[in-house]
Amino acid sequence: MNEAWKKLQSLITLRTTQIIIISLSSMVICQFIKFIVLSIRAKKLLWNTLITTGGFPSAHTALCVTMCITLGMFQWRDLEGKLDWSFAVAVILSVIIIHDAMGVRLEASKHAKILNNMVDELSETEKKELGYGDKGKLKEMLGHKGYEVLGGCIIGIIVGLVGFFLFV
Repeated sequence: MNEAWKKLQSLITLRTTQIIIISLSSMVICQFIKFIVLSIRAKKLLWNTLITTGGFPSAHTALCVTMCITLGMFQWRDLEGKLDWSFAVAVILSVIIIHDAMGVRLEASKHAKILNNMVDELSETEKKELGYGDKGKLKEMLGHKGYEVLGGCIIGIIVGLVGFFLFV
């Protein structure tokens, strides 16, 4: 019994590391794709897009989907066709994050755009009185449209499957 427990503990530590590495890889891949897409559109290198939110594809979605895919597949394999409660938690948190990206953060993006347009009409004195302009305009690219989330889902699934089969 003690030997089986030690093997299970080492497997959990290994699996945890693998899931983190694979999931973060999908996020990095999405950010790199976003950098390429936005740089091509702007016809110049936009280095800040490597760490920005919003846009195509959704890195948050890819991270969540990859986490769910790898966690589920490793558990299915290691627990002989079963999933434990941690998979349910991962799915629920992922749904919340993805819904937030398409809901609250997308609406905040729209609000920022409207506010930036309104502030353009103010004088510099009025802008200063409002505390606007210390950091420039409000960030408009925060949330995601449906196709951006779908892109993140597809990348998340692909990276999750490839990562799982690389580490099995």
